[in-house]
Amino acid sequence: MSSRSRSKKFAPKSKKVEDSDYEEPGQKSSLLSKGSAGKRVYWRHLLLLLSGWLVLINYYERSVLRRAMKKCSWERWEEWPNQVQAHRVSLFADPQLMDRYSYPGRPGFVNYLTGLVLDNYHRRNWKFVQYHLQPDTTFFLGDLFDGGRYWDDDEWFDEYRRFNDIFPRRPGSKTVATIPGNHDIGFGDNVIEGSLRRFKTYFGETSSAIDLGNHTFVLVDTISLSDRADPQIAAAPKAFLQDFAEKSHSLPRILLSHVPLYRNPNQQQCGDKRESKSPFPLQQGDQYQTVIDQDLSQEVLASVQPQILFSGDDHDYCHITHSYQADGTSKTAEEITVKSCAMNMGIKKPAIQLLSLYNPDAIPANQKTYQTEICYLPDPYKALKMYILALVLSAIWLCHIHLFPKSFNRNIARRLEKNPRSVDSPLPMPVSAHINTVRSHKSLYLVQEDRSFANLLINAGISLISVLLIFTYYYKII
Repeated sequence: MSSRSRSKKFAPKSKKVEDSDYEEPGQKSSLLSKGSAGKRVYWRHLLLLLSGWLVLINYYERSVLRRAMKKCSWERWEEWPNQVQAHRVSLFADPQLMDRYSYPGRPGFVNYLTGLVLDNYHRRNWKFVQYHLQPDTTFFLGDLFDGGRYWDDDEWFDEYRRFNDIFPRRPGSKTVATIPGNHDIGFGDNVIEGSLRRFKTYFGETSSAIDLGNHTFVLVDTISLSDRADPQIAAAPKAFLQDFAEKSHSLPRILLSHVPLYRNPNQQQCGDKRESKSPFPLQQGDQYQTVIDQDLSQEVLASVQPQILFSGDDHDYCHITHSYQADGTSKTAEEITVKSCAMNMGIKKPAIQLLSLYNPDAIPANQKTYQTEICYLPDPYKALKMYILALVLSAIWLCHIHLFPKSFNRNIARRLEKNPRSVDSPLPMPVSAHINTVRSHKSLYLVQEDRSFANLLINAGISLISVLLIFTYYYKII
């Protein structure tokens, strides 16, 4: 009798322990955050989801950039003698920062999000170029802004500060952004005098010569030079070219301009690095012209006599050779039109141009003293596509959990569970303990088997906010 009594007393306790170790999917679980009206947050599943997002974002916002910079590293393509201290230059063309003039027909919220993505693309690429490639000098080749020629002074100054925030100067290096584009001041006969004057005030004289790395960089405002209607606007670049041509120059010269010089596109073809398969366009329209007039192009070449020249404006790559007359002899000069560094300029592969200079004895241009290479920036559209795909998969995951919980438990949750037999134990476990371990282990990923659209909204909202915070971190902390 006493033995039976002890058995009955211990049985309920064993049952109680067993029940506490396992909860059926329909019961409330200690693994869920419970609120009023049965609101639940599946933190374990959200953590899995956000971990995937963190890996994805880190890959496209950091790892891909490092790989791109590694491909562009100077040591991979420079062919100077060993231990040469070359002067290294990066050329950025047509950043054309998006503003309210860029896409006037789109909804304001869409433009706001687009602006965030575009600014981040510029900002991260700039910092990785500056701190991984570490060029000694960086030149911008015009079209710094999109609607800069039309802004009033207050709006322009706000965009000027934004430009400097996106492209901050790196200590110990030189950045030159004095070349205006047609989006900055207009073009030719339609140059806006107030916009030109304002550009000069904040960025510097638009036509100038700078000696760097035993080379002379000649920056020419060919846009103002093309103004045949107002002699006052064309006077400054004309005077600069005349003065430059009258002086002797012992260093090799490199010409920088925004708009490419004139060419015959059927004879002077751009090469295989150009994305477009069509010939270089010869077009003009409201506030733009794709090439400088032929007579002005010859005047610029004869006055500067460059070894090579770089231009922007077209957004796509083009490498040709010009012929011109100077000092009674026929000469040639290569021209490279640099691809846009922006992701919204109609090209699939944005890029910058790298230029390595080595002229140790300040010799004249009787031998090649430069090497240049295109540097492709990360593909912006692949990252966007992967983010959109991840967003769709995340939505499917959350809908499966909340709208089809039985299917989720049967097909997903049980596969996420670890096999309890893999846990090594030096002693044999009682059957009841083994059952309890299996049951409690399986309850880690099982969800409540009742459909709840409200819970779906709660968990989706938490996921969205968390993903946005991850993006904010990567956008702000470069």
